[in-house]
Amino acid sequence: MSKKQFKSQASSSRAISSTFADTTGTFGNSTFGAAPASPLSYVYEFPDLSRISEPNVVVAFKNLQKKDGTTKAKALEDLQAYVISEKVGEEGVESPVLETWINLYPRTSIDSSRRVRQLAHTLHGEISSSCGKRIARYMPMVVGAWLAGLHDNDKLVGRAAQEAFQNVFSIRSKQDNVWLIYRKAIFEYCRDAILREDVRTLSDERTTSPDVAEAKYARVIGTALLTVSSAVAILPANELQLHNEPYREILRAQSVWKLASHDDPFVRKAVYSMLWSLLQNSEVNVIDHSLIGTYVVQEALNIDQTGSAYEYSKTLTKLTAACPDVWTAHYTGSGKHSANKRLYQFLSRGSRGGPPDFWKQILLLVHEIPSEVNCSARKQPDDTTISEITISSYPLLDAIQSGIGRKDEHPANHGEAWRTYLSIAKFYLPSLSIPEIRRFLEVYGVPIMEQYLTPKTKGERWAVLGPERDNIYKEAMRLISESCPELFELTWNNLSYSFVQELHLSLPEQSKDFTRSQDSIILAAERWYALHPSIIRGAFSESGRATLLSSTRSEVGAAIAMLGSRNGKPYCAAAALEAAVRRVPELTTQVNATKEILLNFIKANVPALLLSPSSPYLIRMLNAFENEPGMEEFWHESIHTLTNSPDTPIKLRALQSLISLPELGKKGLAGEVVAVVKRSLHQALNGNRDFWPLVSAAMSNPSLSDGLTEHMLVRMTKSLSIETEILMGLHGLNLVTEEDASAVLGFTSSPKGATLLSRLLFLMESPSLTISRGAQNLDSAIRNMDASEAAPRLVQSSMISIIKDGIETADATSLSIVSLESEATELFRRASSEEKSNVAEALLPDAAQWSSVFTPFLLHRPDTSLAITNSLGGALHIVDRHPELTAAFADSIPRDANGYSSALRMAWYVVALCESSNMFDMIAPGHKAVVFQYMALFVQLATDNLSVLPVQGLWSRSQTQQEAMLSEVVAQAQLLIATWLRGPMPLGLELIELTRDTFIRSSGGTSTIAYYSARAYVAVTLELEETNLSGLIKRGQHDPKVDRTTTNPFTTIAVLTSMEDPKLVLRTCNKMIADLTSLKAVDDLAKSLQEFVMLNSALRRLQDLEHLDGFPQPRLVFFTKHIASQLLEGCKDLPVITEMHKVLALILSLVQDVYGSFWEDVIEILVIGCNSAVREQVHDVPFLHACVKLHETMRRLATTVDQNEDLTEAWSRKQSAATKSLFGLLKFQAKLPDDANQPRRILNELLEHQLTSPIPSDFDSKGELYPVLACESAALQHTAYEMLHKEIPKNQEDLSIEAALSQNLEAKLPEEILSLIIVVPRHNEPLVVDWETALPLSLRGYLLSWILVFDHWTNASYKLQCDYVTCIKEGTYLNHFLTFASDYLIGSRAKPIDGSRYSPETYSASLEDDPEKDTTALILHVYYLCLKNLPTLSKSWWRDACSRQLQKPTGAWTEKYISPLVITAELATVTAWLPSQDTSSEPLIVKVSPRAHELTASYPLDEQYMSIRIILPPTYPFVPVLVESGHRVGIDEKKWRSWLLTTAGVINFSGTSGAIIEGLVSWRKNVTGALKGQSECAICYSVEFVPWELLVQVVSE
Repeated sequence: MSKKQFKSQASSSRAISSTFADTTGTFGNSTFGAAPASPLSYVYEFPDLSRISEPNVVVAFKNLQKKDGTTKAKALEDLQAYVISEKVGEEGVESPVLETWINLYPRTSIDSSRRVRQLAHTLHGEISSSCGKRIARYMPMVVGAWLAGLHDNDKLVGRAAQEAFQNVFSIRSKQDNVWLIYRKAIFEYCRDAILREDVRTLSDERTTSPDVAEAKYARVIGTALLTVSSAVAILPANELQLHNEPYREILRAQSVWKLASHDDPFVRKAVYSMLWSLLQNSEVNVIDHSLIGTYVVQEALNIDQTGSAYEYSKTLTKLTAACPDVWTAHYTGSGKHSANKRLYQFLSRGSRGGPPDFWKQILLLVHEIPSEVNCSARKQPDDTTISEITISSYPLLDAIQSGIGRKDEHPANHGEAWRTYLSIAKFYLPSLSIPEIRRFLEVYGVPIMEQYLTPKTKGERWAVLGPERDNIYKEAMRLISESCPELFELTWNNLSYSFVQELHLSLPEQSKDFTRSQDSIILAAERWYALHPSIIRGAFSESGRATLLSSTRSEVGAAIAMLGSRNGKPYCAAAALEAAVRRVPELTTQVNATKEILLNFIKANVPALLLSPSSPYLIRMLNAFENEPGMEEFWHESIHTLTNSPDTPIKLRALQSLISLPELGKKGLAGEVVAVVKRSLHQALNGNRDFWPLVSAAMSNPSLSDGLTEHMLVRMTKSLSIETEILMGLHGLNLVTEEDASAVLGFTSSPKGATLLSRLLFLMESPSLTISRGAQNLDSAIRNMDASEAAPRLVQSSMISIIKDGIETADATSLSIVSLESEATELFRRASSEEKSNVAEALLPDAAQWSSVFTPFLLHRPDTSLAITNSLGGALHIVDRHPELTAAFADSIPRDANGYSSALRMAWYVVALCESSNMFDMIAPGHKAVVFQYMALFVQLATDNLSVLPVQGLWSRSQTQQEAMLSEVVAQAQLLIATWLRGPMPLGLELIELTRDTFIRSSGGTSTIAYYSARAYVAVTLELEETNLSGLIKRGQHDPKVDRTTTNPFTTIAVLTSMEDPKLVLRTCNKMIADLTSLKAVDDLAKSLQEFVMLNSALRRLQDLEHLDGFPQPRLVFFTKHIASQLLEGCKDLPVITEMHKVLALILSLVQDVYGSFWEDVIEILVIGCNSAVREQVHDVPFLHACVKLHETMRRLATTVDQNEDLTEAWSRKQSAATKSLFGLLKFQAKLPDDANQPRRILNELLEHQLTSPIPSDFDSKGELYPVLACESAALQHTAYEMLHKEIPKNQEDLSIEAALSQNLEAKLPEEILSLIIVVPRHNEPLVVDWETALPLSLRGYLLSWILVFDHWTNASYKLQCDYVTCIKEGTYLNHFLTFASDYLIGSRAKPIDGSRYSPETYSASLEDDPEKDTTALILHVYYLCLKNLPTLSKSWWRDACSRQLQKPTGAWTEKYISPLVITAELATVTAWLPSQDTSSEPLIVKVSPRAHELTASYPLDEQYMSIRIILPPTYPFVPVLVESGHRVGIDEKKWRSWLLTTAGVINFSGTSGAIIEGLVSWRKNVTGALKGQSECAICYSVEFVPWELLVQVVSE
């Protein structure tokens, strides 16, 4: 056994032996053979669980015996869940479970874990409730622990036990019966817990810390004592004594009363509570007075009673009244341990955290203590003379004062404490002579008054704190006045003199402590004059009043003299005057002599002192003389003096005091004051905060005119629109709101204040956090006003007006849609059920509002490129052209700060409102139809705006984040319309029918409104088709017909586009084809255009319905030839030509089996179309798209149809011309960006598909595609890249052959591609661009150009690669890129890019959908190519050009992610080179070790080898390649070292990939050259020199 195990076993044995040391015989001969004596001991025999049927309960009981509190708590929770589960029947838990729990409950209820104890009581209550009467037989075993739990020192545990007890015994009588019936069991439990348990029996010392064990023991004995206390209080006296030996045993035990001095306050309070209950129930005779006197009085007085002082004092008072002999006969201490000294010691410690009632108990205790204790006597009554009475002469007062003066004595206790002190002091007075009384009060009373007037550090023991301070000082003053009037007068005069001296000795203005000195004297003056009223109006003698009158007059005179002599600078004197006049008018303004002094001072000196620091106090004092003659002129003079003086802090404080005067308007000063306030408000709003107190004073003065408040509100509201005044305006409005909420509320509903709430809402969206929070707080304050019942209605009316104005108008100060929607939703939510309909009608825009904001956009002709994206197709060409409307439209669209028009704001608002509430359901059907109609129109307008951003669209800015948000709004609007179309029947059908009829009526003519109405009709009808509701719509009087002769082409096109009957559409198409076959377009262009547009619409509809194959083929052939002939004859109308191309693209697949010459004509048409567009600079997107689409159709038919030889032959003859025409179109389209033009982007993507799927094998760009890499089109850029990426490597093979044949050929990289990599575009922006859409095109073109540069290395010879390296070296291309790449990948990020997530060796644009990942992958790939193909230049950059901050991180990052790939590629190059070498004449053996990043080159020499080792370092190519010696044969050391250096130089300075191969070749040449003329000696086998002509013979032999 280990030493550790032995110690554990030994401690266990000690624990068991000590646990049962006092319970000998309980267990018999075996320690674990019987149940323990106490159910609380931690050592016990665990009950038998084999009879329990539920396995989970068995597990829970086993977990309950674990040591960990968390495990126990979980077990109790599991048991609780079992008890309340359905598994427990009506009779409660099964008997084995109940018996087991009864055995475990007592010790579980005293566990150290609070949670365990709480759950134990709760579980016990539930088990008892479930078992009902079955629990009765077990009650004696658990009742003690249960009732003890009621007194647990943790409130949650006590509450759990209380609730469990009340749940089982619901009424009071039943609860009392428990105490009565089980009293013996209760007292036995308490006796055992108190007398037979200790720390060692309750806790295992091996697993429990001493502190926890002590706390558990204290809790157990404390709850047991409190249980005894409760039993004594509840049970009758006769029942307590009847057959209750345990009860008497507890009270007789000495150890019980020793607990009165226990360290734990919970235990002490329990003992005191038990003693109190005994005394309360007259159980005095059952206790031993000698034990009480010794332990409760003598010992307990000597300890620190923190936490139990109040309970002890209360019990001690009760004990003293009932058993006074505990202080005398049964008190054994003497000398230093005498009763009175122990009492003084107890009082000197204070209340020790107790309540104020502690001191009340002390007063009662002093009166109850027997006279023999002599605690109220003087210390040396026989030997002390009157003059020798000192602080220590009365130790009881000294002890109380020491207790009060302790730092831990709470100020709230001072009132009762000093009241007790004064009461005991008064108790001494009857036994003293008059001289002794005077001396006694001088020592124990006068210092209190002195400390009150002038607090001093030395007199800190006399300080009175807390809310009762003034009353205590008054009581002390009354005690002195009543007990010794002469002493009171003398003391008062001394205090008055001291106060005057304080005034005179105040520090001068030049002192740094001037302000602190003045303020301290002002506080003293307030305290001083606060004492006067209680004397003047109280029961004081006439001599006392005369004393006050005289002292006050001298104080007033001294203050006036001081103000005059020092020009009002010591404002404490003015404050003293003001305090005297305000607090004791009986001694100042109501006494003629004093009043005359003050009036003379006012008239003679105050005007000159208005601009002194004393002015605020003097002005407030003047208000007391407002009724005196001549004061009105004095006021006017004072205001004139103040207003004409310069603005200083002193002047502003004086004006503030003046404006604060009540009833100022009655003094005739309102006009002058208003002018001052207006000027001050202007100054305050301009940032001078010194004027705000003055403005605030005017707001809080009700005597000023109401017009002033309104003026201030108007001015502050205006300031919210001035950028430099916003913060001050918010501050001022907050002040007004705090002072007069009703005025602000009324102002918001007035015409002048209508903009206040809207400005606050606008400022709440400010980017400045200070402004937004200030506006939000002010807005909340205004809305939460409860000035009257009409307040919410006023706010509602104002907010509706603000919301309507916000959606109808747009300017830089307009509220955001989010704010408008939030406010509207809140108004609708707060409205009553009766008001909701009216509120909804008011909040949703009506027809007039919709029309006013949407009409300008519905009159504006859309961009023609939208013909390839909208549902009506080429119908856009038919829309009327009105240049004058377009010009007017461009100048008439107001916008908000985000560039949003009113139309967008209104639609967005409705979308947000309908999504967040059911407001749409609350409006009338007619209103619903209007909202539905304009929302459908909005979707069409917004879709166009998203496709092509016009100069004047619904919004004017094109930012990625904004575009994504607006796309989401349009999507939400579409979803909202779909939701309305699926609305409840039949209201939904009526609404839909009404809206469709409206759209059909509006689609008449060829105006823009008609065009958009037709599109909206198509969108609604197709949505109905998807929801299968179209068949339920009743046809009204506006049922649309297919009328090709009508002047309403949009109506017909809309009907054809949305028609559900394919047969009707097919019949209409046949008619149109027949008519168009006989119609020449040049004869009637307008009619031809209209017919072709209708035909295209019908053909697309048939294609959607999958019924495009029902035409007679001859008719289609004739029609095709007719169109081809017209196009070849030179039709010049571009819209007509576009529609003809579209028709051909749709019908050619229907005649693909027909032979004829028209196939070549069609190909010629598309070639002519593309070439003419390029030649004539035609950027018409629909026309170009139709040409490319026709090319797509022809190529598809030619490559998939084998049996039509005419088609395939025509395509083979014309394919090259068609491809060249698209190539020309590619270069032509590269001139225009497509980021803000979706139709052009679609065209470019279609062009990309045609040119790259697949790339023509015979294509040669001749360098014309390089400029396309810099275009602003991702599709065209990618097209150029793919074509060049395939072309360049193929050309390198031919160029390498040419370079090998010509020694003078010096290859160059194309200037066009070098110009694309001169500078990194947007090199400061990649980390701040918006990655939601795509990689910035300029940066993408730059990176793709680098890839094309390195494409020149593919299939190129070593010489060509060196020439290309020279080209790169001539510029700063590489340094710019590597600097940018290192910054992007490493430097500008908190954490560098994780290169392991990418494959830098390859790049494909289709692999990464995330633009940021695509950018990273592209940069990584180019970075890899630079290090692989330009190792020397990359090393030079890292060593010389890389910043010092990035050099080390870049090297480490490259070593981790890139260098292994470069090394692998370099070694793979060597491996691929080896098989191509002829080693018969110059044998060279190379062994490559990829894992070790090295290779070994050996040259055999008979049976020996010369070898070198080439090592690629981990940070290659930033660190040079190492060439080390392997085995040297026949070569001297110097030459061998020279060869190694030469080889290393060739590898490290060649500048391109494959340098290791060149190094190997160089070393091999050195070896073979040196071995010429050398051979092995036949004798010693050493290499020796022989003539060359003999070498052949030696080798052959």
